[in-house]
Amino acid sequence: MLRKLITLIATLFAALVVAAGAAAPALADSPHYITGPTATVQGNSLVVAWKAAGLGNTVTSVDFNLTGTVNTTSQCFTKSGNPVSGVPKSETINVNATGTFPVRNGQTTGSLTVAPISTLQCTGNQVVRILSASFDLTLTGNSLPPVHLTG
Repeated sequence: MLRKLITLIATLFAALVVAAGAAAPALADSPHYITGPTATVQGNSLVVAWKAAGLGNTVTSVDFNLTGTVNTTSQCFTKSGNPVSGVPKSETINVNATGTFPVRNGQTTGSLTVAPISTLQCTGNQVVRILSASFDLTLTGNSLPPVHLTG
């Protein structure tokens, strides 16, 4: 009788270990991007946006870092949209932007904004307009693969 009880307990324990092992991969973290990252010029800013998942349910926040350079050519324009006489300004901006984003259900959505991407100063009612922009950036986040963005 004792031998049967020990065999039953051993069998149940073995089944429990197998079941726990089979469930472990479902709980494993697998960080990846669902959307993006994408980089877009908005006015005198560059915005990098993304949605990441697979961060695990024990993580409460994720740190992201955006580094690289942005090359811009800009010019002053009047309120009516006419370019002001003069040569457009070309420049390179070094980027080092960081942010911490909350994680909910293993996911986070975030964006980092680099502004201004042109240091051109206009007078009076004139506004800065970006004529062209190119970038060479790297986005990193806790345990997520680094992403190289060019454009």
